[in-house]
Amino acid sequence: MSTTVDTSSGSPCRVRMSLPGSDCSAQKWIRWSALWSRRKWTKVEQSRQTPSKSRITLGSCGAGGGGGRPPAREDRAQRLTVKEVNEALESRCAKVRALHRPFDELRLHHELEHKPDLLLLTNFDYTLLGSGIVTALNSLKAEELLRPGTAVLPPAARVWAMAVQVLADTGVPIDSSPAEKLLWSPTLRRVCLDEPHARRTLRPLTRPAVVCGFDFRATAPPIKPDKCALELSVVEDGRANAVVFWFEMPLGAGGVVSSAPLAALPAGAAQLGLGQALQYLEPAPVREGGRLLLHASHSRTRFLFSHAEVDGRPAPLPPPRRGLVLQSQLQLLQDANLNRTMAAALRKALFRLPASKPALVLHVNAGIGTQSVVAAQARPDVADYVVACEKSSTLLEVAEQIARSNSVGERISFLQKDCRNLKAHEDMPHKADVLLLECLDTALLSEGILHYLQHLRGSFTAEHAAILPAAAVVKGMLVEMRSGEVHGVDMTMSDAYRWSKEMKPVHLKEEEYTQLTEVFDIFVFDFMSSAVEQQVENLEIVISRDGIVSALVVWFDLILDEDIVVSTSPFVPPEQALSFGQGLVYLQPAETRVRRGATLPLLAAHNSLEMMFTIEEDKLTRKGADCELLPHTRFDPRWEGARVNLDDQWKKIIQGLAAAPKDSASLQEGVMRFAAQSAAFGIDTGVAERCALTFLSD
Repeated sequence: MSTTVDTSSGSPCRVRMSLPGSDCSAQKWIRWSALWSRRKWTKVEQSRQTPSKSRITLGSCGAGGGGGRPPAREDRAQRLTVKEVNEALESRCAKVRALHRPFDELRLHHELEHKPDLLLLTNFDYTLLGSGIVTALNSLKAEELLRPGTAVLPPAARVWAMAVQVLADTGVPIDSSPAEKLLWSPTLRRVCLDEPHARRTLRPLTRPAVVCGFDFRATAPPIKPDKCALELSVVEDGRANAVVFWFEMPLGAGGVVSSAPLAALPAGAAQLGLGQALQYLEPAPVREGGRLLLHASHSRTRFLFSHAEVDGRPAPLPPPRRGLVLQSQLQLLQDANLNRTMAAALRKALFRLPASKPALVLHVNAGIGTQSVVAAQARPDVADYVVACEKSSTLLEVAEQIARSNSVGERISFLQKDCRNLKAHEDMPHKADVLLLECLDTALLSEGILHYLQHLRGSFTAEHAAILPAAAVVKGMLVEMRSGEVHGVDMTMSDAYRWSKEMKPVHLKEEEYTQLTEVFDIFVFDFMSSAVEQQVENLEIVISRDGIVSALVVWFDLILDEDIVVSTSPFVPPEQALSFGQGLVYLQPAETRVRRGATLPLLAAHNSLEMMFTIEEDKLTRKGADCELLPHTRFDPRWEGARVNLDDQWKKIIQGLAAAPKDSASLQEGVMRFAAQSAAFGIDTGVAERCALTFLSD
């Protein structure tokens, strides 16, 4: 038997077991696996002590992996560093050797005793190329580290693509087409066509077609940048403003794996949980029965699509772009469930007011003005007026266009300012009858809703003004989130690398956690009276199931009025889920083994902007064996030190650029290059897009 350990960012993330076809005792099996730690690759050699000849396998670190629900053993989870990982492996195998080397520094007869028999390529992401699969393979071939007989898994890949129309649909019956100008990004965005949000906002316009193929075999030449013409058959009228693409890879006797959506998944293929990649295009009209011509090209790290022609003429160069909106922000603007529910509560509040007197609505964090338009349209026979505040000039410009396209532009005053800078008689003719706040996020408070309320209540609102939302209840539950065993292999050593200091936005699925407590209330906010102040709650949480407390899942119920409530709960059906998702907090100081019926002391606090949760260790020691802290720490302190140092350096860069416009222009150009080809520089796509937002926002 042989074991392959694949890791990411210096931490174990997957262990795979494979059985040789012949008698295991008669062979010596050696597996090489790549572990990445701070731009360095670590190779782990594992062997059986038998006199027969060796076989070598090269493995590249990659995305993927899985999780299991069976109970996990905590004694394997005390792994923080590569050294500790190696010590753990030594307890399970006869020989372990670790080397820190990038692929292009591996040398025959130095790092490698001889050329490998098997090469495992697992460093692919939803774009196929973004994690360096081609770069790693080309490096090995350039150094002549592969022999002709070296088996490569996967041996090939094929890429499919289709044109789609991304709809600027907000879920309410207004014309929001001007928001199409927000549909762009320098990066390739991840989408999942099987999710409800994508099914509503993405319309397939063409049949899928093969873009290109890649030959990963050892005897194939190195992969070079290439381009081709792509002709797509149009099956529906629309405006093609994006391309969605995915890939499939054969695994020999293991079948085929694919990142395709279910509707395009090959028969018998296993679907990867990576999702699909989306690239925005300049909008081009297409008609059913016609064809769409695109140019498709790829470098070693990215695909690029562009129009070959529009309306029978060569496609012009796309205009320069500014005003980037992150994918998470765009999904919130298009959250149909939230928008429809908020619109219903807003209309209800307006119709409660006397029709003899026009109402004034103050809309805070108006975004693209969806609810402002709803308020202006609610009572067409009454001269209601809306004052909408939005800090982003990009969103405000789109909001003004949407208001004009819905013929309510004269009823709405759009102000580019923080609502705390409003001037009573200059910006507002009188106090507001309805106060609508859309300053919400996963953690409820982080966008400053309590600060806005404290400033606006009374000074800018009438005595009996309606406030939407009216209240909120923060709820939570304790869960076990451990890797457990995957196909009989203990994966718990990877749990030490789940930790994150901040509350992590997630969309939990039932198979990802084990619920250890009933749902409990943490904080209650009445927005008619809540003030900016610190609040501390000492909670005693009753355990309803034996297990190991790994994390706290936090969400909120948003009470819009006495009848209308929406929730970010993980128990809401997917088609009704809000884009906020839930917050995941990895509890300090460590994971805790608990027994049913015990109570866990939990300290919950907030300062009106951030929430903090921790286990009260001094009270826990009195619980005895019912609540026992596990001996390992939750994270590698070097990670936290590196994060703090990076944040500090970034702040210094931004401060320095304020006094050096020339340097700012140069850095902006560099950031755009990083965002467009983030994988080539070893930068995460999401990080690159957020960095680009720094220079493209107001």
